[in-house]
Amino acid sequence: MPAFTYYQQFEEMDCGAACLRMVARAHGQEYGLEELRERTRISREGVSLLGISEGAESIGLQTLALPASLQQLEEEIPLPCILPWKGDHFVVLYAVKDGRFFVADPDPAVQRVELDRVAVIDGWSHGVSDSNEYLGNVLVLEPTPAFRQRQPVGNDESSIRYVLQYVLNYSKLLTNLGGGLLLALLLQLAMPFLLKSMVDFGIVLNDPHFIALVVVAQGVLLLTMILLGALRQYILTHIGGRVDVSLVSDYISKLTRLPMAFFDSRSRGDIFQRLSDHERLQEFMTGTTLLRVFNLLNFVVFALVLAIWNLTIFAIFLVGTLFNFLWVGYLQRNRRELDFRYFEQSARNKEQLMEIIEGIEEIKQNDAARHKRWAWERRRAGLYQTRLKLNKLDQYQRTAGNLIDTVKNLAITLVAALAVVDGSLTIGALVAIHYILAQLNSPIEDLSEFFRGYQESAISLERMNEIYNKEDEHSGDSHRLSVIPGEGHLSLNNVSFRYNSPGAALVLNQVNADFPAGKITAIVGSSGSGKSTLLKLLIGFYQPQEGEVLLDGTKLSSIDPSFWRKNMGVVSQDGYIFSDTVARNIVMGEGVIDEHRLLRAVKIAQAERFIERLPEGYHTRIGASGVSLSKGEQQRLLIARAIYHQPPFVFLDEPTSGLDAFTEVTIMDNLFEYLRGSTVVIVAHRYATFEQADHIIVVEDGRVVERGSHHDLMAERSNYYRLVKNQTLLGS
Repeated sequence: MPAFTYYQQFEEMDCGAACLRMVARAHGQEYGLEELRERTRISREGVSLLGISEGAESIGLQTLALPASLQQLEEEIPLPCILPWKGDHFVVLYAVKDGRFFVADPDPAVQRVELDRVAVIDGWSHGVSDSNEYLGNVLVLEPTPAFRQRQPVGNDESSIRYVLQYVLNYSKLLTNLGGGLLLALLLQLAMPFLLKSMVDFGIVLNDPHFIALVVVAQGVLLLTMILLGALRQYILTHIGGRVDVSLVSDYISKLTRLPMAFFDSRSRGDIFQRLSDHERLQEFMTGTTLLRVFNLLNFVVFALVLAIWNLTIFAIFLVGTLFNFLWVGYLQRNRRELDFRYFEQSARNKEQLMEIIEGIEEIKQNDAARHKRWAWERRRAGLYQTRLKLNKLDQYQRTAGNLIDTVKNLAITLVAALAVVDGSLTIGALVAIHYILAQLNSPIEDLSEFFRGYQESAISLERMNEIYNKEDEHSGDSHRLSVIPGEGHLSLNNVSFRYNSPGAALVLNQVNADFPAGKITAIVGSSGSGKSTLLKLLIGFYQPQEGEVLLDGTKLSSIDPSFWRKNMGVVSQDGYIFSDTVARNIVMGEGVIDEHRLLRAVKIAQAERFIERLPEGYHTRIGASGVSLSKGEQQRLLIARAIYHQPPFVFLDEPTSGLDAFTEVTIMDNLFEYLRGSTVVIVAHRYATFEQADHIIVVEDGRVVERGSHHDLMAERSNYYRLVKNQTLLGS
């Protein structure tokens, strides 16, 4: 099979980015998978051929997507190229020879394969031409001078140093642990010499006093080793617990620093599943590695003693050990493939289970319990099969390893016994050798486990690095402003935006809009017109593909995101109520609660009455693990949360959609009165929400079609007029 550098996908949706990574490497440039994920604009639905093409051109590869026949693919298309595969997948064709097609599939269960024409037609072709030739799409990629000159950013290389920095924070404890391990090693080293002396001088010479002395010495050594073992376990547990908390805490911290676009391309199951990678790595570093280092020293020292006593026995031991390690290495590739598959399946299984729990009301209403359960069982069965294969692989490794050890030990016993017969070895040395073999077999098994754990941890580290190598939303904060440049005037200048899907229609198209400082601006329009997206750009969750979002003439992207959000209050359509008290859900992030501000915010949001009816009032626990609230009650708490901090900027997205008309009017009157002087942007459908706004913007199909005051827009008798008229008619 021709040489070709292979990279695998980490998730099911990564195939396009992984293919582009292989092609870039084939042309001499190394790019990280996470960077290429961004460039190809992967969404939760995956990536398109157009997305791969745009990503390739952004790194300096010239691309051409075209339909081709099988003969053209075989004879004319420059390689390597990228092929759509079986409808929802991509592979790299990197060589063709004598009718054989060499394909690199980023799926770790497939990797590099050699296919015949029939298999290629089955996976790639989408039809037949007029001349009865099989046709399929091809993405041709060729390097330009810009590709050669470009310095890639981002790095997916996994480094164990990342986790070592956590462990090394406890250097004093590690020093104590190392000293204890060395002392235990010296004590253990004395045991075979004591055994040899007891047999050769105590038993053979019939000296009971010497035997008693040796037994007492052994007892002291064993007791000391037990105490050292207990101390070692205590230190490891202490370090492991702290490292575990630090690892997961830093992971959560990293997640909170990532831009919202990251979460658009990741499922919750995938994000949760990576926590298990942290646990696996922590266990490897603190519960496995340090002990394995001790066992390795044990192995080396006892092997040297064995070599001193009998080189033939040492040679047999060395050959058997080598075969054991070769067997572990042979199984590594299969383990890697299965581990990635198991990770993907676990993430999807967890996601589906969360959907069942969170959507239980809809499932019951639609009598879909059996259908949803069967769907989960099918996915769970696939997960079980992969777990079974991993267990079988472990069993193969252990069984073959035990077989090799048994043959090795029998051979050593035979050679040692013959050495005793010919007088080159004493009976005491024979007993001591068996003790040494028992001590060496345990380190060998541990080292085999260590290598398997290392394989698993290396895989986990690759997946973790995909997150940690992701650029923070706050990247470059030292050059960003932490001050409002002027009075607080927001504007959009020729802004165009689409979500992370190349080729998709623009959600916002050449939008120009002003949001005057200290005024209330309402954004109205039909559903799906782009109102909520426009609001998210003002909040800073997304960056436009074209144009600029400005704050007092300064690019919003040059303002520190953390500072910007501390100066705003937000009510979104899918606002979240946390498992905490009512008061803490409103205050959000402050240590000390300002009771005056809390009561005022609750009064404005008309939430006093229902809070007073709760069992413990403001101290009642609500959310997933507490008292459940209606949609309207949740919205009132979210409104109180948005205004509690008295922010100079307030963004409201359908803040009263779950309320009755009377309560809605009361709350909006309160808000308009309270927010006078603040810069407020409200996305609204209902007339009561926007009629009092100082300025109204009408959005349709991603464009601003009207703007002005309520009176002026009604006088124009256009889109806004029809919107108000329809609501008035419906209301009457």
